Amino acid sequence: MAKQSNNSTPTIKGFIYQFLVALGKCFQLQEGETVYVETFGDISVLREGNSEQIESKFYKNDLTDTDHNVWKTLNNWLKDEFPLDSFSSLVLLTTQKVKSTNVWFGWNDKNIANKLITLKGVADKYSRKKSNKDPKTEKLLKSVLDESKLERLKIVLQKFVIDNNALNDVQCYNSIKEIYAKTIPTIRQDEFIRSMLGYVVTPKTINNNWAITYEEFTKEVNILAQSLIDTTTQFPSKVKLQNIKHEEYHENEFVNKIREIEYEDAVLDAISDYVQTKELIIKEIVTSKKISESLGEYEESVNKRHGVEYRKACRNCSSDEQKILHSQNFYDGMMASEEGTFHIYNSVPRYFHNGMLHLLAEENKDFIWLLKLKI
Repeated sequence: MAKQSNNSTPTIKGFIYQFLVALGKCFQLQEGETVYVETFGDISVLREGNSEQIESKFYKNDLTDTDHNVWKTLNNWLKDEFPLDSFSSLVLLTTQKVKSTNVWFGWNDKNIANKLITLKGVADKYSRKKSNKDPKTEKLLKSVLDESKLERLKIVLQKFVIDNNALNDVQCYNSIKEIYAKTIPTIRQDEFIRSMLGYVVTPKTINNNWAITYEEFTKEVNILAQSLIDTTTQFPSKVKLQNIKHEEYHENEFVNKIREIEYEDAVLDAISDYVQTKELIIKEIVTSKKISESLGEYEESVNKRHGVEYRKACRNCSSDEQKILHSQNFYDGMMASEEGTFHIYNSVPRYFHNGMLHLLAEENKDFIWLLKLKI
């Protein structure tokens, strides 16, 4: 289905990009510092002696000589109501690329005089155009280079840098996750970043002058991180695995033990549970010392339960004719059973319980399904 002509996705993506940049700056805060959103501009970082004003732009096209992203930004900073003296640096952060032939190429290495020459050169060239002039662009260039604003413009140019070819929205999100969610279990990292992004744009934050202090942000991070790592009562979400190659596990020991009881129908489910459980342990559980310790206790409990049920099943198996049937019944009974609690979770999913049985069967030669005859 084709998108409508009034599709507002690009505008929305621009806002989301701004909030992602703000979130990244929040994670960088030090004691006593504050991030402001939509107060003096897109994003402001106020700190003692080195405050920073950032205008974020999410665009795909290359930066041009008369690009409004540059000239509008300059014009806004030249307005009397903008607290220019409060900021040590003024940054245009844009996803746009700057070609080597463009006037903005090498901008940050220029001194104030050369920056002025560059701006005037763009304006002079544009004024000499015979056609296809944009009245808005003309007005913008004249406003920035108005003689009455020259001294203020020099101060702006001293502080103004262009951070072009910046990370796009997806790259920015992934970078924040990679840097600031390392202590969070892998499969919970997206939840962590999404929640902190939600904190940045929550009505409570916005109503508080959209100011986010180091102290408030750090408190929120610690509360959320702790809940995701150790204090949630909801079992971790199942790792989404597609196209499990069951044939790669056909020679595994836990599969061989199922085949010992001639139960081929159970093999596919067993492999799926085994793979899902092992993946969850690697990505989620081993990242937390407390949960890893609980895993050891849970594994021991499952192992003991198997031993008790195995001895019980063997007592009811008195002939070779019954051995395979009773072994299959024993297997199904164990797969249908529940093994208490794990860590502080209210319940353990069936696939994880059964996957743990298969992990034990894989690692322990004495953990078997084939019953011994009652003597």
